[in-house]
Amino acid sequence: MPQKTRFNSVPILLSLIILIGLMVQSGAVWADEQLAKKYFNDALEAEKAGNDSTAMILYQQTINEDPNFVDAYINLGSIHFKNKTYNNAEFNFKQATEIDKENSDAWANLGRVYYKEKKYPESEDCYNTALKIRSDYYEVYKDLGLVLHIQRNWPALVENMQKYTEHITDDYLAFYLMGKGQQKLKKYAEAIGSFNKSIQLKNDYFNSYNSLGQVYQTQQKHMDAFKMYQKAVDIKPDNYRAIYNMASAYQAANQDDEGNVNNIDKVISYWNQFLKVARKNPKAKDYVSSIEETVNGLQELKAYQEENK
Repeated sequence: MPQKTRFNSVPILLSLIILIGLMVQSGAVWADEQLAKKYFNDALEAEKAGNDSTAMILYQQTINEDPNFVDAYINLGSIHFKNKTYNNAEFNFKQATEIDKENSDAWANLGRVYYKEKKYPESEDCYNTALKIRSDYYEVYKDLGLVLHIQRNWPALVENMQKYTEHITDDYLAFYLMGKGQQKLKKYAEAIGSFNKSIQLKNDYFNSYNSLGQVYQTQQKHMDAFKMYQKAVDIKPDNYRAIYNMASAYQAANQDDEGNVNNIDKVISYWNQFLKVARKNPKAKDYVSSIEETVNGLQELKAYQEENK
């Protein structure tokens, strides 16, 4: 009888174990790409219909079938972001960046999560990574600008907003942010242009009027400053800082070098407007006593001026 060939089963078994390990690591063992795509498309339909809870289940089933399905992580993370469950959003966007390191959307979204979590250096890094991958990802320049504004990095803020507004020309907030950077850099002419553009795009935006008033006041254009503060107060009648600035600018515009005050009744009325609001606001309590003294002093000055006409 011919001798049967005996195979050494150990190397074969070892090879199978290694192969299975590699397949598990790559997700090949668990991946059913067709079923994953079906779950993903069903999730898109559910999300489109406004059924986020079903969409989330289906995106997770997509990931269960194909652990490398990047768009499922991004979309699932976006729903968590919308629902303000930032820890879950962060996890999913991180997973997407680890699977596809060149995915600019994943990096941008991760940056937005970090921004909401007030992790500003991490947010800045993510935005810069997204822009390195895709330099024409213009909305990210604005996202980065918001971080730079908080970090008070004025030169970088202006640079990013200039890149953004070159392509997106109808965003009032972007022009305000650019103006704020220019104001801090003492580029007042440019700041005035940016704030006016912001106002042109949104004529009830408090911050642009208030900041424009600050620029004019720095330039000692007190009546111009007053007019901007007055518009800011019209928008936010209970903002004690804006009322304070308005009254201060009006007094400065009507006071000469010798301390004489014109339109003194109006000056007093603006300070009384401030006191009416400030007395109701605990944050303004430190201002109240000094402005009460200012009003008393103006009333005495009024009496003196009338006596010496």
